Amino acid sequence: MNGIIPFVILVLFSSNGFSSTGDSNSAVDIGKPGDAEKVSRTVKLTQMDNMFLPGEVKVVEGETIRFVIKNGGNHKHEMLLGPMTELKKAAEMRRKYPDKEHSEAHLVQLEPGEQKELIWQFTRAGTIDFACPLPGHFKKMHGTIIVEKK
Repeated sequence: MNGIIPFVILVLFSSNGFSSTGDSNSAVDIGKPGDAEKVSRTVKLTQMDNMFLPGEVKVVEGETIRFVIKNGGNHKHEMLLGPMTELKKAAEMRRKYPDKEHSEAHLVQLEPGEQKELIWQFTRAGTIDFACPLPGHFKKMHGTIIVEKK
């Protein structure tokens, strides 16, 4: 299916994966790849060279969202979902190993002018972050997905 990111092996940068936010003992559940047949709505995100527009998205627990992500900037960008602690680790890995290939199921990579889709189901209420972990991008290019209780 053209435009839909293939869901490949989940590659995590730490042995704990998404087990803790660091400020509590509860797990952060970022959800799972969604079924295109169960998409409840489409959310458009635009990547600029220093921000995501919009920077905040609200969804409802259990909802399957089709994110249509467009790179409106002049540089390559990524959109990676996860708790902020894991996004910081990913950004550090990108700085240390800039040429390493990454293929997380919750990652979209876009060249300037490119548009792709990510279908994601949000399985638990809470806050999930997204960011561009590429070197020099992370400090400004991030946002939040608020998953409200059903």
